[in-house]
Amino acid sequence: MKSRDTYAEVNTGIFLRNIFEISKRTNIHVAPVLKADAYGHGAVKLAQVCEQNGIGFLVVAFLEEAIEIRESGVLLPILVLNYFDPKYAKTALFNDLSVTIFSKDQKDAISAYLDENDKLKVHLKVDTGMGRLGPTANEAFELYDDIQKDKRFIFEGIYTHFSAADDPSDVLNAHQVDEFNEFIKKIKKPKYVHISNSAAATCLDIKVGNFSRIGIAAYGLQPSSRTKIDYLEPVMSVHSTVAFIKSIDQGRTIGYGHTFTADKKMKVATVPFGYADGLPRSLSNRGHVLLNGKRAKILGRISMDQIVIDVSNIEDVKIGDDVVIIGKSGKDEITAEEIAELAGTINYEIVCGISKRVPRIYI
Repeated sequence: MKSRDTYAEVNTGIFLRNIFEISKRTNIHVAPVLKADAYGHGAVKLAQVCEQNGIGFLVVAFLEEAIEIRESGVLLPILVLNYFDPKYAKTALFNDLSVTIFSKDQKDAISAYLDENDKLKVHLKVDTGMGRLGPTANEAFELYDDIQKDKRFIFEGIYTHFSAADDPSDVLNAHQVDEFNEFIKKIKKPKYVHISNSAAATCLDIKVGNFSRIGIAAYGLQPSSRTKIDYLEPVMSVHSTVAFIKSIDQGRTIGYGHTFTADKKMKVATVPFGYADGLPRSLSNRGHVLLNGKRAKILGRISMDQIVIDVSNIEDVKIGDDVVIIGKSGKDEITAEEIAELAGTINYEIVCGISKRVPRIYI
């Protein structure tokens, strides 16, 4: 249902093209990361697209995300990166999921919920510098041995995660690669070895592992503010509509707290899109949208459900006209990166923040 002509358009062809382009340029398989509802793009639909187009592996953050994809009928291997309550070990097993092991206590707790003949696929997470989950490479051998000895586990993979791959000059990148390489040289390599995220795959020359975990870049968004990857194309555009048009006199105010006062006679339009839809409130009196190929400034505070924009210099504005929140109109474009810079955040947060009440339309 599209009762207010507000929607996010997700182009699955561009999604696939980004993935295959990264894979071609790095000469390594790509496992799309579909966590956080595929960064706001719709995990179930994109998982189905992946399965239909020869992509061999998926990655999510949480068990619930993997279950939702499984319940849609997708049979691809799925790796769960994050913690889950050990009492759901059987759920992971019955749904043929791979899970991450990052400590002996966690491994033992999961094992206690498995029967003697169970075989749960696991990936060992090694911390080489991110500092979140997993033992250091020096401490990981004991956990590796424990996993190998426990017949209720299939040691399927091993991985680590970069902390600064978006900065190619950061010396920690090479240190993390060296530490991970030294560790995997001393163990029996599992089926899957993976280290690269989007930034590492596109900004660094990494020759480690047999697949990359590609999140933000799969959606055509830039994984680094320091390096622009020209071949990536945004997958999602976000649209709303002109709901109301009027003229206001000099001295009239707009929005909560009357933070905008007209310094001249103006023509303004109301758009049914607000911070509850994912437009950061910090763009009040600062951000823009596109209308008929031109920029229209946001006037006053962004409300939960509405914004008011300046259309004084835009001709032929009509109720029902398309308003682009993210995407292209004419020769201009507003990117998630532009919005993020204005809002003092990152493009990840912008697309993840496009709320569920904005319908996704797939083309």
